[in-house]
Amino acid sequence: MKKRLAVLGTGMVTGAICMVMAMTVFAAGITEDRAKEIALENAKVSQEDVSFIWTEVDYDHGRKIYDVEFFTKDYKEYDYEIDAENGTILEMDYDAEYELRDRREDRSRREGSAQTDDLITAEEAKAAALKQVGLEDSQVRWGRIEKDYDDGRILYEGKFFYNEMEYEFEVDGRDGRVVEWDVESIYD
Repeated sequence: MKKRLAVLGTGMVTGAICMVMAMTVFAAGITEDRAKEIALENAKVSQEDVSFIWTEVDYDHGRKIYDVEFFTKDYKEYDYEIDAENGTILEMDYDAEYELRDRREDRSRREGSAQTDDLITAEEAKAAALKQVGLEDSQVRWGRIEKDYDDGRILYEGKFFYNEMEYEFEVDGRDGRVVEWDVESIYD
């Protein structure tokens, strides 16, 4: 009887040790460096072309996440929230930061003397937004898109939905560059 109890006890202890080891491996998730790699892959930029502002561990709705923020050499700012367990991108935000432009051009826009003949169309703005994520018009469901005047610039602001994600964007009305970008789950 004592032998059976000893064998049973040894088996239980071994099982408990295996379970703790498995939980430790499972809980380890991805590293901070892997979170950076995931963000860079998604942004389609290389490590040499960016300057990381910060990467830190945070908790959102009870789950561990990495906040990753970086700038590219061409003044684009990216912010990511990445699930620390499996590397899923939970949220992504993109802003194009511009160098100072010719003050006369900005002043003329503020004063309303800018011509509207050289603006892109709403369809061209939608195409620029779709190109940003590599999707086709037939794959998405469109929300609003409207022309706006903000900080001396004419912009197209809009959003569309793909799978369970909501994409919001701003496109420069003059040159068609995506100047702001935000992606998040439709459940947030």
